[in-house]
This record gives sequence, C-alpha cells and structure tokens, in this order.
Amino acid sequence: MPKTLISLGANLGNVRETMLAAKRMLREKFPSQSQFVFSHLYRTPPVGGPSGQSDFLNAVVCIDHPLSVWEVWDIVKSIESELGRQRQHRWESRRIDVDVLLHDDLRIWTPHFKVPHPRMCMRSFILKPSLEIAPNMIDPVSMMTIEQLFERIKSQAPTVVLTPEVGLTNSLRSSLASQYDSCDIHWHTLGIAESHPFFEKLKPRTPRLTIVAVSTPDPESVLWEDYSRSWAVLLGMDQWRHGSIENPKVHLSIGPRYLLPANDVSWASHEIQAAVDAMNCAVEIAYPFD
Repeated sequence: MPKTLISLGANLGNVRETMLAAKRMLREKFPSQSQFVFSHLYRTPPVGGPSGQSDFLNAVVCIDHPLSVWEVWDIVKSIESELGRQRQHRWESRRIDVDVLLHDDLRIWTPHFKVPHPRMCMRSFILKPSLEIAPNMIDPVSMMTIEQLFERIKSQAPTVVLTPEVGLTNSLRSSLASQYDSCDIHWHTLGIAESHPFFEKLKPRTPRLTIVAVSTPDPESVLWEDYSRSWAVLLGMDQWRHGSIENPKVHLSIGPRYLLPANDVSWASHEIQAAVDAMNCAVEIAYPFD
C-alpha cells in the first residue's frame, strides 16, 4: 500500500480539540484497512506570519492506505473545510492547516498542489515530529531520509541562494542585508545552462538549504510553475513535463532545496527570512496526541 506523510497545525481557538478532531476525521475518511502512526503534539512559535500570533501546535501522521495521492488531497481539503479553515493571508493564524508532505516517491509540480511539500525540507516544526514516527522515510527530491534532512538544517552551514539574474541577486541581498551577514547566507548568480557545473562545485560545501529564486518575465500571462518547470525538473522536484515523463530521476546531491518565486522582491526576501527562521525555531513536545 502507498505510504503518505501528512502534517497538521493550528494556533486559533481551542487548538488541542481542533487537532484531535482532525485526527478523528483522518481515521474516518481513510479506508478501514489504513494504518496510522501519529507523532506527539509539538509546540512551536509562529514563523513568517503577522506579529502577535499564538504558538502553534503541530503534529505529523504516517498512513499506509490504498488511495491515490489525489484522493488523499481531497480528504485533506475536506478536513480543512469542515473544520473552518479560511485561506485569506499567508501564514496567518489558522484554525487548522493540513498538508500532504510525502506520498511514496511521487514528485508533482503544479500551481495548486506540489509533492513533496516544497517547504517540508526546511521546517524544524515539520521534520522533528516526522523524525519521531518516520525517521527513515525518504524525501524523493533530495534522496535524504527525514533524519538526514533534520541533521542538515540543524548544521552550522550557511544557506545558499542562487538566482538567474544579477539584478535579482543584488535586490534580494539588499533587502535582507539588515537581517543576515555573509556568514549566514551565500549568494550566487547563474543561468540554467551553467547550473549543473555549479551544483557539482556546491556538493563539498554541503549548504544546509539551497534556495533557487526565479522570476517570471511576464507574470501576467505565464504561470510561474510553468516558467520555472525546467528548474523544477533539474532540481528533481518534477518528473512530468507536457504530459509525459521526462528525466524521471534527477537528483543533485545538494541536500534540501527550495524553488522560490521571486517577481516580488519584498515577498521573496520575506520567504528567505522565514526559511532561515523555520530551520532555527524551537520545537518542543507539548502533549501526547490523544
């Protein structure tokens, strides 16, 4: 049977009761032969969102089941809807957030649904609960286990940000200059044609996270996911292109990586800052998940 890793998080209302309700609904909506392993509930500070939010409770569940990833996604969306999730602003306080993290070795890159979850590999509040219940589950993008991903983001290595445009690199560096010095983030500019040699040189440096920031020349008429698909394929995040499998196994040995939309420099720099904060944030066990 397929194996899926799913995260749950909330920080609004009676958080513990909401999380328990989500747990019950997962058990009700998956087929009866499904097998569940839940982590503890972990308490984490809010990362990336508006100020003044309460701490989050986060948990992860590993499920063996007979469903397709699209059926799982439908279940996840229905649970969020039934528990009152309203998506208005990114990283705001929320009654419930349920995400598909991994589904076997599947890699999907679409505007509305991506597997593996694109920010899973950088989030301590996701990796630490995952480490409790599925330490040997493999991220098919980096080909690292959950345990290896967690060790990598907790290392002292810098974050590496790559961009295909000199102007974009300079703008992002300028935007983040007050938050991080050169020891925290290393910046590089490259085009996709020269990216393979650069990534080969990057291997010995073992960055804790590699972020590739890409802007779209015509964001009004071209979807960012379509424009950035060549990068997604190169980085091993996508195995589909124009309806057929293309280069199904591309695995650059650079560890965790994130492909970032960068047309809005202010938003992109905020994403980079949030990524660093998510790697560094405190995560502690709060309660058993029962």
